[in-house]
Amino acid sequence: MKKLLRLPLRIAALPLIAILLVFQLISSIIVGLTSIATNLLATVFLIGSVAGWIANAPSGLIFQTAGLGLFFAVAPHIAGWLLKKVTDLTLGLLDFLRA
Repeated sequence: MKKLLRLPLRIAALPLIAILLVFQLISSIIVGLTSIATNLLATVFLIGSVAGWIANAPSGLIFQTAGLGLFFAVAPHIAGWLLKKVTDLTLGLLDFLRA
């Protein structure tokens, strides 16, 4: 009886798994390519904040550029963490299908 109840859920999970796999592939490519740009931007903003500190720029401007630099440095890691969660969900669905 339990197998009979799981069958419709397994059938419904198949397209969801396919969608998640395509999403994961596209997102991984996008994160991989944009991480180059975000790392460059992080470097520019962090060096700019150090240059502003050396040149006695207003402290608000220094904190703003440092914050932007840190954001651009951390953004690829956050996206990678989210992609790992999508991978975990996909593997959980595949385990459900296999059981």
